[in-house]
Amino acid sequence: MASEGAAYALLMVTLAEMGAEPLPQIWQELRSLRSQKIGAAARGDRRETFDAALEQAEQLFTAAAGVGTATQPLLLFYGLSQLGRAIAASAPELSTKDKKYLLVGHGIDDGRQLQGAATVGLANQMIRGEETGAFPTVAMALHASSMRKAVPLGDLWGLLPYSERFPLPQNGRLTRLELRPSQGWGHDDRVEYVDLTGLPAELKIEVDDPNVVDEAVVRQEWASLVAFLDRYPTLQGGKVTHSEMQRPPLAADGSKLSIPMGFSRADGDRQEAPERAPAYHGAQYVYPRLDDGHLPAHPFMLWWAVLYPLSRLARYYPNVWAKLTAISVNPQAAPIEFILREGLRAVPEIALRALRRAS
Repeated sequence: MASEGAAYALLMVTLAEMGAEPLPQIWQELRSLRSQKIGAAARGDRRETFDAALEQAEQLFTAAAGVGTATQPLLLFYGLSQLGRAIAASAPELSTKDKKYLLVGHGIDDGRQLQGAATVGLANQMIRGEETGAFPTVAMALHASSMRKAVPLGDLWGLLPYSERFPLPQNGRLTRLELRPSQGWGHDDRVEYVDLTGLPAELKIEVDDPNVVDEAVVRQEWASLVAFLDRYPTLQGGKVTHSEMQRPPLAADGSKLSIPMGFSRADGDRQEAPERAPAYHGAQYVYPRLDDGHLPAHPFMLWWAVLYPLSRLARYYPNVWAKLTAISVNPQAAPIEFILREGLRAVPEIALRALRRAS
């Protein structure tokens, strides 16, 4: 039975990923952008930077696919960094005059405490975006959180889609939510209706008799839901369709909770959902804020924040990295192997979508 359950889970995951573009096609599309006038990288030094950065990124990712965990994070991180350079070069949000698009310095800090990662755990390493440098500049181009408060690596890791397949020990407290098109209701063209899925089960208050509606419990459940959704900047302005306060707002869907929401939409505007929930392997996810600002996390910046400390561990503390990746003795090794393999296919896809947006 266990093997049948595992096979069924694998089948469901595979079906969910059918919307993802094949990796060779993604790289071919990235190559095709180099002859086009993409955003602010239409001419001059920005176009040359864009072209060279994409070439280096492709070579680095190609090399990363052919090595093991001992050096893979180095190649992946610097490949991601070059994709970030291409995003910055094309971003109209970044001025040509001050040359911020050239991305000087990493702009991210891991607390310089990586030596103890094998004993205290990767998940407890604190990561923070700095005021200047590549990380906050690319975050600005993506309208994303620059993470000015330190966040545990486990929280960032856990926000990456599919990371739950091989969870990092002591994985985080943050939750990503999925937006799905509504089915069977919502016919007003001025409103975009979606189902919000992935709410943590602790939001649902258990009651002794589900047939008896306790108004106090319902009010408490609604208050918890509203407070929880306030952490998600791109959901602001949405309205929960079950507005009758006498009704419990949350419906169980397996181990997840879901709720229908509606968003006002300008006439003819069909781009709000992608802006609100970046696509990832054919699904659309909503991310929380990571600091006191009003911008959400973005999957490209999450990958940046995860790969940066892994690359520094591999480069500067190879003995610690060897312990972390010892598959027969360390429970962190399998999640590390998985996240590196996932990065090979996810990061180029996310970068391609960001560059399409700039175009």
